[in-house]
Amino acid sequence: MVLGIVAIPLCFLMVPSILAVIFGGIGLSRVKQDPAVGGRGKAIAGLVLGVVALASVVLLIAFGETEFSYGS
Repeated sequence: MVLGIVAIPLCFLMVPSILAVIFGGIGLSRVKQDPAVGGRGKAIAGLVLGVVALASVVLLIAFGETEFSYGS
């Protein structure tokens, strides 16, 4: 979940978002194997945030908005 949270403001970096998706999937599979482990909500949150960050990266690349300008 932490990588998913970090991936949102740093969406121009693909590494945290990819890792959030991977570790979210691993967490969900572990919860399915042993429900006593817990943390299903955190795994889903990390997975969703990672997917959202990846989608924003794809959209930024597709529309060519890779240059960031702050201020005027």
